[in-house]
Amino acid sequence: MGKSVKIRKISEELGVRYVLEGSVKSSENRTRVTVQLIDAVEGRHIWVKNYDHYFGNIIKIHDDISLNIAQNLRIKLTDGDQARIFINKYKNSEVFYKHAEAQSCINKGTREGVERYGRLAQEIVDIEPEAEVGYRLMGWYHKFLFDYDVSKKENLKKAFEYAKKALSLNENDPFTHSLLCSLYLRIRKYKKSIESGKKAIDLQPNGSQAHLMLGTALCYAEHYDESIAHCKKAIRLNPFPSYHYFYSLGRSYYAKGKYEQTLTLLKKAQLLAPDFAPAHLLLAVTYSLLGQQEDARAAAERTIELSPRLSVSFIKKYWPYKTQSGLKITVDAMRNTGFPE
Repeated sequence: MGKSVKIRKISEELGVRYVLEGSVKSSENRTRVTVQLIDAVEGRHIWVKNYDHYFGNIIKIHDDISLNIAQNLRIKLTDGDQARIFINKYKNSEVFYKHAEAQSCINKGTREGVERYGRLAQEIVDIEPEAEVGYRLMGWYHKFLFDYDVSKKENLKKAFEYAKKALSLNENDPFTHSLLCSLYLRIRKYKKSIESGKKAIDLQPNGSQAHLMLGTALCYAEHYDESIAHCKKAIRLNPFPSYHYFYSLGRSYYAKGKYEQTLTLLKKAQLLAPDFAPAHLLLAVTYSLLGQQEDARAAAERTIELSPRLSVSFIKKYWPYKTQSGLKITVDAMRNTGFPE
């Protein structure tokens, strides 16, 4: 303790390029938080900022600073000018904050997070009815409900309607094309799904979500090497990848039969979103295929605890593999692991 730790060493140990370093100083009734973002590879400071606050609501102080840092990191590291455009594009600044909260909610990987996401999406529509962003989020919300097996036909229809509404307001929104990539996949229109995914990348070549959604579509269309390449690029482009990035890459390795790599990635996803049932399902069948039946049964029990509807018949019906070969391996492993029929 008290020992100075080299930034480069931290970078190497965590496998990251950028390190966020901070310090806190207090005097009388004020506190100053100093934050600096460091490029550990080049050994240079990208930016530094001080946050001064009077003592008061510590939770509000924490939230204010966290949101400000997240905004600055997004500007510096992820989408560059795209973030500035987002912040300045809308009449009401609440759109940015609600959008940021919505992303935080969905990154939890829980049904409660999805419900909050939907409420925030509707609030954005109410605030900025002439902007595409709220309708796009509403499209994702109904897609998530579809995934949770809630009124599947109705929610898929609504998801497409909101996506089309978003495109009518901004036909060059890459995020909406990524949404369509995911929706077309759900109805097994692989060509349209991949075309929409590629359109999103054409509009935003360094968009992490665009690469992730295309990678997912390519996985189910059984182009596994391409899928892995796009999922890996998505992770490289996003300094703060959510659980779904690791889950999607893990699923691509799983489909290719690379089960050890699958386990490593699923465990990362599990750490970020402990209650995301599909990760536990994929863990269960992967353990089973590796002959680790005790771990497989434990993961299966946790899956059923989190999502009682997940069954062999559910997966056979809704996992959109282009052919039955990859699906059969999963179904057989589920039966061996004790999932209900």
